[in-house]
Amino acid sequence: MTFSTSGPRSNLRFAASLAVIGALGPSAIDMYLASLPDIAHEYVSSYASVQLTLTVFLLAMGAGQLVFGPVVDTLGRRRPLLSGLLVFILSSLVAAAAPSLEWLLVARFVQGLGSALTLVVIMSMVRDVSEGARAAQIFALLMTIEGLAPVIAPALGGFLSVHFGWRAIMLVLAGLGAAVLLNSFLALKETLPPDKRVAWRPRAILLTYMHISRDPNFLRPALALAAVFFFLFAYIGGAAFAYQTHFGLSATSFGAVFGATGVAILLGAITAGRLVSRFGLSKLALFGAGCMLMGTLLTLAFVLTESRLTGVVAGMAISLFGLGVCETALMSLAMASQDRALGSTAALLGAFQLVISSSATPLAGAAVEQGVVEWALLLVLSGLLVWGLTWLTTRRDAPMLPRTM
Repeated sequence: MTFSTSGPRSNLRFAASLAVIGALGPSAIDMYLASLPDIAHEYVSSYASVQLTLTVFLLAMGAGQLVFGPVVDTLGRRRPLLSGLLVFILSSLVAAAAPSLEWLLVARFVQGLGSALTLVVIMSMVRDVSEGARAAQIFALLMTIEGLAPVIAPALGGFLSVHFGWRAIMLVLAGLGAAVLLNSFLALKETLPPDKRVAWRPRAILLTYMHISRDPNFLRPALALAAVFFFLFAYIGGAAFAYQTHFGLSATSFGAVFGATGVAILLGAITAGRLVSRFGLSKLALFGAGCMLMGTLLTLAFVLTESRLTGVVAGMAISLFGLGVCETALMSLAMASQDRALGSTAALLGAFQLVISSSATPLAGAAVEQGVVEWALLLVLSGLLVWGLTWLTTRRDAPMLPRTM
């Protein structure tokens, strides 16, 4: 039984159902950031050691997609999706009861694997039912709805951390996973017909990955998108320490400020969805990358001169707005490069962006412990990398992708 989008309302229902799935991963990252100092204190560990709970989550979410991509091309989308959500729920419960940091690291790794499987599915489902500008619009709609996670999750996490402790956050994640599982079971049908499925052949899978990774239409936007995510996690990895230690915010205030900057990503995704048909993916990607770089330069300027929180937040809001635009456009460009094995395409894209970007969290942790200026410099360098790779992706002599169906 297959699903197809047939109009704005259908697009909205489809995107909303996928978005609440996609929001679980960002929630599992953003909701507990304010609790990192408390976790370190409870386990008598350093901040850098506790930050590994974020690193292993990202590594699992990235590398796991390489395995799960071919799985969803072979088995379809629905059954793997429900299985991934169940893994996410169970691992969240284990994390809530973790007696040691080692147990928490294992639980977070498995939680990342569950997120990896669900991410591959939702990316593939969008391309199952649409392509070109239509796919970009659905991606943007998905990201717009999903973008509420980094707005709501930090504030909710800060509240839970202060009043109930960090373990309550993991219980809430398990509850959210259960609600999403029920909605997915009732609302989402299979989108990959049996005649379009790919047989499970390990050698063929490796050849498929090699073929996709050598395609410049895929490789250019994939590397640029990896740089975008590196920037995002360089910000996330240092924000809790910078805002709470350097600027003296409480866990609750940090959640509110961090969530406020997340609104910018939401606005960027909305902008990309509305303007893609008019300007095309390449121009939008370059515009978004330019905003990211400009925002980091503004942040660095405020840190070097007045070191005011309002200036830092304003600069990051500009950067994250650009990130919302750039991510939507680059994701659409990468996914549009292939017509078959879309699960493997989504998996390789996810592996690129998350495995590479996972290195940003320890780098950001080391930089911000040296000082907020060093952290801001890391963000500027990351923004410059994003702009350079996006320019290479969108330059005139690069292969052009269709703007419409």
